[in-house]
Amino acid sequence: MPDKIYTNDLLETAYLGLMAKYGNSSIASTDPHQFKLKLFLTIFEYGPAWQGRLKIQERLFNMDLTQEDFLKGTTAFYNHAENPDTAPTTASYQELGGINSQNTTQYKRGKLEGYAMLYDLIENDVSEEFFAKFQKLFIKVVMPQAPLWYGEIGRTEDPEEDFMEPNSSVYGNYRTNTFAQIYETFDDFKNDYEHIGIPMTI
Repeated sequence: MPDKIYTNDLLETAYLGLMAKYGNSSIASTDPHQFKLKLFLTIFEYGPAWQGRLKIQERLFNMDLTQEDFLKGTTAFYNHAENPDTAPTTASYQELGGINSQNTTQYKRGKLEGYAMLYDLIENDVSEEFFAKFQKLFIKVVMPQAPLWYGEIGRTEDPEEDFMEPNSSVYGNYRTNTFAQIYETFDDFKNDYEHIGIPMTI
């Protein structure tokens, strides 16, 4: 995976968020490696937008805006050019170079409109939207209808004597591992993020 999407702190935030929302959720895959590929592909797809929105909100909070700042509206300029210094043409999108006169219109918001705009800028679901993208990777029911086995299963002639290797799925309950079982620590998560290969580049 590309290692420049996240800082270490933000990657840890992603891990803690996933642990908080899906820590005890069983993965919806019989192949843990495929689950990991889907997990980090989802981070690759939606992580940069999440990171960008967090940065925008951080800058907004650090701007120390006054009431006057968010009551200011857009300023519109209206130029009138009778003697431009370039030849005018109807096929060009360029503005004329010469200006004979200029009018400006300045808009001012009312207090309610200004506060409403500021309220809309302060989104409270930036991270919620990001973490919701991972929901499809986990089983939505407590007990799936069909067995979901993976790991090393020891087969014998008598199925009742079959055994599971340590850290494999719970054979009797037909459950795959949970997110917390796959990634017990942030270091495990970070190591896979940096080394699992997905055929994409920024």
